[in-house]
Amino acid sequence: MTHTEALAADWIAERDRSDGTLPPERQQALDAWLDASTAHRVAFLRLDNAWRRADRLQALHVPRAAQAPQPPRRSCLAWLARPAVYRAAAGISLAVLAAVLVTDFRQPQATQNHATARGQREMVALADGSRLTLNTATQLRTAVTPQAREVWLDQGEAFFDIAHDARRPFVVHAGRQTVTVLGTKFSLYREGDKLRVAVLEGRVQVKAPRGTPTVLTRDDAALADAGNVLVTKKSPQQLNASLGWLQGKLVFDQVSLAEAARQFNRYGRKQLVIEDDAAARIVIGGVFDADNVEAFTRLLHAGFGLNVKVDGNEIRVASPAS
Repeated sequence: MTHTEALAADWIAERDRSDGTLPPERQQALDAWLDASTAHRVAFLRLDNAWRRADRLQALHVPRAAQAPQPPRRSCLAWLARPAVYRAAAGISLAVLAAVLVTDFRQPQATQNHATARGQREMVALADGSRLTLNTATQLRTAVTPQAREVWLDQGEAFFDIAHDARRPFVVHAGRQTVTVLGTKFSLYREGDKLRVAVLEGRVQVKAPRGTPTVLTRDDAALADAGNVLVTKKSPQQLNASLGWLQGKLVFDQVSLAEAARQFNRYGRKQLVIEDDAAARIVIGGVFDADNVEAFTRLLHAGFGLNVKVDGNEIRVASPAS
């Protein structure tokens, strides 16, 4: 058993010694411990669920006349912090408890890997009813169990349509940031250690490793790094534009040509290269097919008189005088 699980066992034992209700000051301490880490909450919920299941199974399978005198609950819970509970059990009660704990703690989570190639999109349906849509060049892992729902966004961008389940918060790990939700629609775009968040419905909590949790609501967008979460309010039109990729579109609203090229380069094999600062600073807007950079560069030539040259897997764009 890990150190975190042992601490969770101690909290449950203390709660049970107090007839299921901790004194106010101890409840505050428990709440602070749970809020400090997602791992703390998951360990506590799993262990508490296992202990309750052990009680129920013991009542179902052991006739009252055959029950041996039971040790105090504190004694049983103390065993939870010892690996020996998984190896041997003296009597039916501990055998049942060991079986439950092996199921809950020692079996690895069924983690599934999902990935998209450059220019590809994929929809993933999870067992809890949630749906994830992966954008181009995205890698993530999912683990949905009766105790917890977790996703690891290793790189790229995804849209999350999360089924409500107050008993199992949905947690997304994106590098050093953690996003926690109950039920909502939002998108995440991870760029190295930076995370971009946009919320269409509901509420999400964003936690940077060196910052306090920040709650985002509908039409909020945020940029999170290791120490800060910067929140801005967006119009519904702006948020919908940022999700144009769900329909295979790139929506630009007065962005520089350099930024437009960066976005196109996430999708196509042919990379757009802007060769000079004057061209890079040109401001553009419009809706374009994400997988058709050739059509985009033809518009640049026709509308701005820019020079366009195809060079292998690169399309080079330059000002006429360069």
